[in-house]
Amino acid sequence: MRVFLDTWVLVERYKGSPGAIKVLEAAKGRLEAHISHITIAKLVNVISRVFGEREALVQYAYLRRSPLVKDGTTEEISRSAGIFKTKYRFSLADALILATAVDVRAETLVTGGDRQYEEEWKDVKEIRTVKLQDFARSLQP
Repeated sequence: MRVFLDTWVLVERYKGSPGAIKVLEAAKGRLEAHISHITIAKLVNVISRVFGEREALVQYAYLRRSPLVKDGTTEEISRSAGIFKTKYRFSLADALILATAVDVRAETLVTGGDRQYEEEWKDVKEIRTVKLQDFARSLQP
């Protein structure tokens, strides 16, 4: 199964969330899990602001070694992101993440908690979006 992980999943992994850890463990085998280069930038930014640059670089090193597929941005993805930004009123970063997920033909985009899902992702039609905890529960042990 090909899934696309929003930045929230990686932030939750950093915080030790069992659901995020379960999803990333599944990425070592049965899941083909993708992230955007934009996700890397967002994660480094969030961790750097809260915990400092050194910790952000440690997390970046983790990502480099992880089994996650890292997808870059193309002109077509950028065009789609512009449309999604207008359509869903996302941040440009989230619009790029969505456009990349659609471009790589992910079956599901896994995103954050209840509030983030309700405010940003629940109305997306181009790809199935699922909250992290719901997706983690759906994974067989």
